Amino acid sequence: MVYEDIAANKNNTFILLFFYGILIAGLGWIIGILYGDPYTGIVIGVTASFVMTFFSYYNSDKVAILSSGAVEADRKIYPGLYYAAEGMALAAGLPAPKVYVMPSESINAFAAGRDPKHSAIAVTTGALIKLNKTELEGVIAHEMSHVKNYDILVSTVAAVMAGAVFMISDVIKRSAFRRNSGRAGLIFAILAIAAAILAPIGAMAIKFAVSRQREYMADASAVLLTRYPQGLIGALEKIKKETYPEEEYNSGMQHMYFANPFALRADNLFSTHPPLELRIERLKGNLYKENPKI
Repeated sequence: MVYEDIAANKNNTFILLFFYGILIAGLGWIIGILYGDPYTGIVIGVTASFVMTFFSYYNSDKVAILSSGAVEADRKIYPGLYYAAEGMALAAGLPAPKVYVMPSESINAFAAGRDPKHSAIAVTTGALIKLNKTELEGVIAHEMSHVKNYDILVSTVAAVMAGAVFMISDVIKRSAFRRNSGRAGLIFAILAIAAAILAPIGAMAIKFAVSRQREYMADASAVLLTRYPQGLIGALEKIKKETYPEEEYNSGMQHMYFANPFALRADNLFSTHPPLELRIERLKGNLYKENPKI
């Protein structure tokens, strides 16, 4: 059942990313009409999104580490972190990732990089203090699962494409009234502005939906690596009792964290992570029997 759940989540993610392309092409078409050449607008919009994606592909790990304020972990100070990271990498059949520590008293972590050979995992000092050995391994296994399943690449692409939608929408809002004056021109300008305002909302919804699917899959994959779901369950139970000072985290990276510090218990369309209670129930096996595609 776990393997079927992973396959279903991958399929859902590809569908969501496909709609990103449609959304960006549609916005490019609107820009093209505003400037008298709709097909060129489509080409420019799609090309811009691919250029941004290509740049992020080669620099995502460096940007994420720098943005989080993480520093490379000293093996002498954090031997347990290295043992957990290397052990989970071995279990996953992957090269050991670079290991970093973030200065925060709360429990959290994230993975970054374009592929397993260029991956990094960062863990907060709070996680190292508050989690026991099996709980820390559960969190690391979750992040290694993101690496193994190329979630780190997919989440970066989703984030960059959302950024492309914002950029194109801004161009539309600034260019809408360049169209010839007259009643028809004014109506189209209003519709173009409305589309530019609504498109980023749709883009963020798609981005967060991708993230939610990936979190479910990483939890399931982590259990396959540790063979001990109680470790990850214990970590999630402790996170339920945590307080998260938002100033310690980068809001642009919220979809990458093990637990979203900006909406930890949110359960709505714009939440980057599933509710903790639902993640815990799935790990306990209660929901796989009722609805494995939740």
